[in-house]
Amino acid sequence: MSSYSCIHCGETAAKSHDCCSSGCDLARRLPRGETDLPATWQLGVALAWGFLVFNQLLFAGMDLLALSKNETENAAKFAVLSLVAGAVVLLVNGFFFVISKPKLFSDWQVLAISAGIAFVGGYRLGEIFGEPQVLGFLLGNLLISAWLARGLFRGPASKKKQNF
Repeated sequence: MSSYSCIHCGETAAKSHDCCSSGCDLARRLPRGETDLPATWQLGVALAWGFLVFNQLLFAGMDLLALSKNETENAAKFAVLSLVAGAVVLLVNGFFFVISKPKLFSDWQVLAISAGIAFVGGYRLGEIFGEPQVLGFLLGNLLISAWLARGLFRGPASKKKQNF
């Protein structure tokens, strides 16, 4: 019986797939060039994704800050901006989830758990701080983005771990 290794991190992978998870599949798409910073379109997409997640977090924070100062008009504007940025992040997350292979059972579990935490935890926090939709959406997107980006935090596999 032959074992297969992930081409990105070296963990055990399914026979029909090159990567062990959707996170490693997305991370392997970012090329590692000879220079310190290979400027590629994949890197640009990853940076834009991070920028959108950051903006959703920023606008949600500004919304809560405006609410704490009783500036409801500004809070409403920041809430709308956070929800718009969150919708774009959710679309990008969905795109990344669709193109990544393999989709393990754990990927589906994390997606369902993230949605549950976003609805329950986000709305409970929202009842405390005053913005359930913004906080729920933010929490769900942060969890899904972190799960999809986990391959970026795993180091590349050594050459002796890879199967050719």
